[in-house]
Amino acid sequence: MALERVLTKLRFDDSVSGYALFTNDGNPFLSFSLPDETLPIIQGTMRIHSESLKFMNVLTSSGIMVLARVDSNWVLGVLFNADEVLGSAMQKTQDVVNLMDKVELPPPPSKPAEPVPAKPVPVEPAIEPDRAPEPVPSLEEEVVTEFAPIPLDDIEVRLGCVVFRGPLYIEAMKLDSDLNKEVRKACSTIGIDLCLMIDDQRTVFKMAESLGRSVEAAIEAVKWCVSRHVMRVECPEEQELGTKEIVEVPLFEGNLKKAKKEHRTVLELCDGNRHLQEIADMLNMPYFQALQSIVPYRGKMVKFIRKAKDVQ
Repeated sequence: MALERVLTKLRFDDSVSGYALFTNDGNPFLSFSLPDETLPIIQGTMRIHSESLKFMNVLTSSGIMVLARVDSNWVLGVLFNADEVLGSAMQKTQDVVNLMDKVELPPPPSKPAEPVPAKPVPVEPAIEPDRAPEPVPSLEEEVVTEFAPIPLDDIEVRLGCVVFRGPLYIEAMKLDSDLNKEVRKACSTIGIDLCLMIDDQRTVFKMAESLGRSVEAAIEAVKWCVSRHVMRVECPEEQELGTKEIVEVPLFEGNLKKAKKEHRTVLELCDGNRHLQEIADMLNMPYFQALQSIVPYRGKMVKFIRKAKDVQ
């Protein structure tokens, strides 16, 4: 079972205000609609109870936060509306944790390694006057040269591109490393979240859909990460001299009258010719709202098909 399918159980629960996966240090990842004001309370709780935490609830100004241990690396935090019954909130959280037993979770970003004390350097014998040492290239210069940023204008990222880890992926996933800070500054939280979703199979579209983010934001974040060698992409071959690309588009094949009224305007545009962001733009609604209108019918009356589409 895929992680995004498990988290969808929370995303479309009306009693859930937000959620996130937390590291043992209280750093949130793959978060959805979690108010910033709740983070200090959660992080303080995690610092105190991280080692012994299995299942607990925390009262916040935004509602009840339930924290549940998923594995040795991750804690699931789910924020419920203030009027939600505590027993029900804890049961819903436990149900999702149980489902996560079947999910291969990504490794969390790592802490930077502790500096190792330098060992005394033995004194080299004096160099004879008639022999000069050959210049040794600077390691820093080699790294800078090898991984020089790629100009963004030289990078093409499309919806159907599959995302892979780049040579500097591990460095970017070290908390508080310079590259990690750069990713967060340039791409906000979506950059690291996209890194966590890499499985060498997901396309940019799938990753954006899983995170409930717009495809435009995902494409820009992936482009930046490719330019810094944090990611690399493999895109399907273009057809007709590069005028087409492969995209995944929703196709509704059910009875529109059996769908909820508030979902029908989106579903009737799911004709297998438009991707979801196009539909959201046509209806002047957020991408996530359009996604909410089709998820209840996915696998039943809505399916995604791959299609060659003209590049604008």
